Amino acid sequence: MIRADTKGPLLPFKGKGGARVRVRELERRQAEIESRMRNLAREFQATFRSPRVAHLVVHHHGGYFNLRWRATTNDRRGQTFFELTTTDQGQRVLARLPPVVRPLFLRFERQRLELNLASSICQHELRRLRDYLVKLEALRACQNGNQP
Repeated sequence: MIRADTKGPLLPFKGKGGARVRVRELERRQAEIESRMRNLAREFQATFRSPRVAHLVVHHHGGYFNLRWRATTNDRRGQTFFELTTTDQGQRVLARLPPVVRPLFLRFERQRLELNLASSICQHELRRLRDYLVKLEALRACQNGNQP
């Protein structure tokens, strides 16, 4: 007999129904995070008129939404993404800013980091829960004598 306790504080839900409810909650949360990302990008564009040295864009890649910095360039190399505080390109952007503007850029960066973390955590939990539900269904099929 298995005596390991997997209920209680280990999971924030109980059973398949609870997992489905949690998936719906996370989907709503992710939609709210994406909306906030778009709003922050619009707010940045409204705050800093063209020509800007960089701007914020919502980028979808690999199933994840991220708010990223994009350099404004005219050199036909295309637009590149960069990290504002941890890359040479980001440091050059910050150095080009007037001293009164730099703190505002850094406030946008703080909000960007928080939204990206929230999105990443939410998407990770969603993927794990969806995988869990698929595996529960396969387990149920095996228990009923059917092949998955």
